Amino acid sequence: MSEVFSVLLHNRQRYEQGKEGLWFSLPTTTEKLQAALREIGISADNPQDFFLYDYRSPQARPIKLPRDMVLSAGMDELNFLAARLEKLDATELTELNAALTSPQSDFHNIGQIIDYPENVDFYVHLPDVTGTGQLGDYYLNRSGMVDMPEEWKAGILLPRFGLYIANTEQGVFTDYGYLVKSGDEWQRVHEGQLVPEEYRVMAYPAPEILREESKVQPEAAAPTKVPQPVTPILLNGQNSAERMKEITDRLETGIQELFESERYKAYLTTMSKFHSYSFNNTLLIAMQGGQLVAGYNKWRDDFHRNVKKGEKAIKILAPAPFKAKKEVQKLDAQGRPVMGKDGKPVTEVQEIQVPAFKIVSVFDVSQTEGEPLPSIGVEELTGSVERYGEFFKALEQTSPVPIGFEDIPGGSHGYYHLTEKRIAIQEGMSELQTLKTAIHEIAHSKLHAIDPEAPAIEQADRPDSRTREVQAESVAYAVCQHYGLDTSDYSFGYVAGWSSGKDLKELKASLETIRATAHELITTIDGHLAQLQKERQAPQEQPQATPLEQAAEQPDPDSVFSKLPPEQQQEMTASVKAMLQTLIDADLKSTGEVSQGTKEAAQAQGFTIAGDGTLEQAKAPQEAAYRLESGEYLYIQTSETGYDYTLYGPDYKELDGGQLDNPDLSLAEAGKEILAIHERPAGTIEPLTGDGLDDFLEATEQANAIPQPQAWNGIDGLLNGKPFMPEASPADRAAALIELAEKNAPRLGSEERQLIVAYAEAVGDNDKVIGLINRLCEQGYELQKGQMDSFVKSEIESEIAVANAKRQIAQNPAAEPVVTILWSESPHLKDGQQMPLHEAEAVFKELDSARRHEREQPGYTGHWYDKTKFRIDFTMQGQPDSYEGRQDFGDGDGSLIQHIRGYHEYYAQDESWKNHVLHHEGPEAWEADKAQRDMLLHEFVPYMELHCNLATMEQEARRPLRSGETLTPEQTAYFNAVLDYVKECRPLLNQGQYHLPEPPQLADFDQSLQDYKKQIEAELEQEAAAAGLTVEEYVASDYEAPAQPNFSIYQVPPGPEGRDFRYRSYEELQADGLSLDRKNYQLIYSAPLDKDTTLDEIYRRFNMEHPSDYKGHSLSMGDIVVFRQDGKQTAYYVDEGADYRQVPEFFAQPEKQLTPDECMTGEQIQTPRGRFYLTDRSREQMEAAGYGFHHQSEDGRYLIMANGTRAFAIPAQPESHIKTAEMSTEQNYNMIDGMMNNAPSMEELEARAKAGEQISLLDVAEATKAEAKKPKQTQKTTQKQKKPSIRAQLAAAKEEQKKKPPAREKSKEMEV
Repeated sequence: MSEVFSVLLHNRQRYEQGKEGLWFSLPTTTEKLQAALREIGISADNPQDFFLYDYRSPQARPIKLPRDMVLSAGMDELNFLAARLEKLDATELTELNAALTSPQSDFHNIGQIIDYPENVDFYVHLPDVTGTGQLGDYYLNRSGMVDMPEEWKAGILLPRFGLYIANTEQGVFTDYGYLVKSGDEWQRVHEGQLVPEEYRVMAYPAPEILREESKVQPEAAAPTKVPQPVTPILLNGQNSAERMKEITDRLETGIQELFESERYKAYLTTMSKFHSYSFNNTLLIAMQGGQLVAGYNKWRDDFHRNVKKGEKAIKILAPAPFKAKKEVQKLDAQGRPVMGKDGKPVTEVQEIQVPAFKIVSVFDVSQTEGEPLPSIGVEELTGSVERYGEFFKALEQTSPVPIGFEDIPGGSHGYYHLTEKRIAIQEGMSELQTLKTAIHEIAHSKLHAIDPEAPAIEQADRPDSRTREVQAESVAYAVCQHYGLDTSDYSFGYVAGWSSGKDLKELKASLETIRATAHELITTIDGHLAQLQKERQAPQEQPQATPLEQAAEQPDPDSVFSKLPPEQQQEMTASVKAMLQTLIDADLKSTGEVSQGTKEAAQAQGFTIAGDGTLEQAKAPQEAAYRLESGEYLYIQTSETGYDYTLYGPDYKELDGGQLDNPDLSLAEAGKEILAIHERPAGTIEPLTGDGLDDFLEATEQANAIPQPQAWNGIDGLLNGKPFMPEASPADRAAALIELAEKNAPRLGSEERQLIVAYAEAVGDNDKVIGLINRLCEQGYELQKGQMDSFVKSEIESEIAVANAKRQIAQNPAAEPVVTILWSESPHLKDGQQMPLHEAEAVFKELDSARRHEREQPGYTGHWYDKTKFRIDFTMQGQPDSYEGRQDFGDGDGSLIQHIRGYHEYYAQDESWKNHVLHHEGPEAWEADKAQRDMLLHEFVPYMELHCNLATMEQEARRPLRSGETLTPEQTAYFNAVLDYVKECRPLLNQGQYHLPEPPQLADFDQSLQDYKKQIEAELEQEAAAAGLTVEEYVASDYEAPAQPNFSIYQVPPGPEGRDFRYRSYEELQADGLSLDRKNYQLIYSAPLDKDTTLDEIYRRFNMEHPSDYKGHSLSMGDIVVFRQDGKQTAYYVDEGADYRQVPEFFAQPEKQLTPDECMTGEQIQTPRGRFYLTDRSREQMEAAGYGFHHQSEDGRYLIMANGTRAFAIPAQPESHIKTAEMSTEQNYNMIDGMMNNAPSMEELEARAKAGEQISLLDVAEATKAEAKKPKQTQKTTQKQKKPSIRAQLAAAKEEQKKKPPAREKSKEMEV
């Protein structure tokens, strides 16, 4: 058999260990599949670990099967599919691929694809047509369908014509051609039917250890299957309510994870053994790996086996109903309400029994040791005619409709006829297949006997066809498992697809239906088998009525039994007892324990069932109460398995309770053992009897009574739609609403009241607050249980946290995103917990890594993941927004941002998801889905990463400033600049500016580096100007001036910035007040300048014959041409009419402004924010240079000016009244100020003396004083010239080397 397609077989445990799976080609045989399963460690011991991980097909013959459909199918289905597809030719396969990849694919399950070979004419396929133009050409010119003159065809636009055709006939374009339905009806042949036997290959190999033993001792009986270890659920709750919630949560998770093919099969196997158990307990036992379970005492007392040391119990649920009082309407004898004098119904208090459950512990047989178990399993059918006939007869008696045999066309094994109410089975099949088919069809007749022609109201509860098939096949599997029939050919790969999209309630209902039906069939078949066996064993010549028949013939015992003679009464009692014993024996044989229905029947007849399954006359229930020395009370009463007991406090409040499974103890002995268990001193205990016992029971009932408030209809009606305290604060309004709700009776606990007020303050929505009050009052949980419902509390706290986060984001446009934990399974997180994004990023990464590491440890038995639902509130593009998701800690997603990126990258590339959206929602929904994920991946994720980067910068800058360590002025300035940078960037980022300014660097604040950097920049400017180049051009030329004459072309770069200069005449620029600035132009091209190169020749060449390496547009008005020759450079502006105008201003350099660095005095100013260099710039000059006021020194003498990356100190300039007066005087009397403050300088006095003028000693003294008072910066004129930079020194050395004459060659004479 050649490969049609392959699947990747995998073992769940090996997958978790990072090991590879095994690619396996189909179609195949059972032998090859079993060999492959053994290779990956799968056997009959661990079928639940087997799963399919991937799918592929050969490149030479690709088949585009939907991956998720393949992976959810069973191996038998896939083998059958491969065998069917193997027969398709290349044309048919291409058509199938087109249908599979169509956006409106008609294939929804494997069965439909299997039926494709019978439906190749369902489509019309044009493999070479992939677009509207090709389709138009096909119909117009090649199909022969269009009859018109050829000259007319030339006027038809083919793409538009093709689009019209596709829309009209609803065709689709695929990568495999054009596809349209032919109009033929789809033939359904194999879909929904069992896989034919010759294609069934799925059978798990025997465990390795059993196969080895069978080789050594072939004559020995098959060894008992080694049981897989149980994995008990570990409960962490601190009280019974928390533990019960854990159990129910696990049940919900178990249901959701159940619908994988092998897990589902394992569940049905468990159900076949525990069919009398409830659905919840069946699932709990299956989840924990149980095979045969019983309580600790039951193993010890009934089976003489002990639980092994260190074994942990399996948790299941047991009924624990309690009594409560409820106020109801009083009814008369006819069932009508009794009315009072006031015309209102009279009420009375009635005691009702409230159903409830508690968690109990049981142990699996594999956890015990001791005497061998009695044979309590079901005897497997041997295949003999006698056993087969007896079992089939039991099935006939069980079936609600007749069973017959006939030749059924189409390969079906059987069917249930709805309208004729009968079951038909294919004649001539094997006995095994006949029995399995009969059970399958009986399940249909039990579950789905609703006439399809009946009115719609009667069909409302009829499940769909897929659900009907799942239910019937599941019931058949469980019943066959129970009776030991071979079930290796059953496959449930389709249950994953069936369960997809169904809610938890619907799935649970279907599972309960399957369990109840299987239980009913097994119980009924057991009864009929027992009866048939008894008939077979009874003497044929003396037929007697069975106990069941005798019981049915007895008259009503209430009216006749007491009047019968004692002998007849004894005979009837014995007959009933025999009938009950038959039922007990059948229960023990099938499940190992007596079903609840049998127990209730025995109890109704006045019997109890002993540990060995024998019936005993029931004794009257016993009870006792004792007062302990501590003032506490102990109450004990008998139960089926021993004693139920409760401990009460001195105030009669219930303290604790439980069960003691030892019926052999007396009441007094049981009391002593109970006190020892609870570490209570036995001491003197006083029994309560007679009235004392009655008074005690009444006191405990009153003390533990659950308050029953009056019926609750909400407070909405009390308000009548009117505003309620609109001027009050949310907290006061909530308190008033609570008071209104509890006006007539207490309805809320203190914790609930506090939570309502907190909710009101956070949400601020009065209608929501009223809704919460209504919900909590109706539930009344805290009043009944003494504490608030933890689930509801968590839900409300999360909503409060979300409201606070939304308000925080809305009020602060510069806020970092806030992450709220909505709920989490991790013990390290609390529901409603909030943290900034950067903190959540680190926390999620750590929790994911730790969880994964923990579960990879040898012997780990805990759960695999900690699911965590989160919400991110943020401001993006100036608008508040939010994102919700769920990360499973332990699956290796990493940090929060890594999880979000990985999640959307997966679904953006997943073909299965694409097909799902296209099929269910259409192309527009898929485009929207793609756009949303593209935004999240390329905008939202980078946005969050930038926020985390800013937070990291802020933390690293704030730490040294707060640590108290000694910092240099440069470091202080740098860290403060970083904090200012983060403060300025956050609002920019939240407004949508993702290209943030360059952050400050510490090197920018090192003064020596800054001076050196400026020195190099000045040298480069000077060298570039000498070379006739810009600095950028000079650097690009490797710091070399052109060695020969050349010319260059400059053009305005594309983009909106240059639109005022592009393609405009020189006069237009001048008229708009625009000047040529070299920074507005980009060097496009340079080339050598020879004697034949002229401006006109350049214009012609760069319009008509572009050189191959020329990348600019054709030479146009507004471009610049520069000639460089003879040490000069000339710029020409391309003007109107291809004229040139010289523009020397193109080379003009803007006047350089002094920077604060160049004006530093050398002093340092200390402030509480650090140390800053002093510059002699004024505040106006600093503001002109882009600096703003940052803070002021403590003495007020200096201002600190900063620009986000640098900071300097400048002298403060307070208003001087003297200076104002001087200026006024100067304006009024002209030279007076000059006489006062404008004395000649020393240079001026020296010049006068040299000129022969007389100078005053007073002037010399004043000039000397003035010289001494000058700022230090002005005294640097005599400093020696700066040393050139290293780069300049190397360049100068290079030039000197060029000037040296070449070394003379040595001659032979010199060597002589």
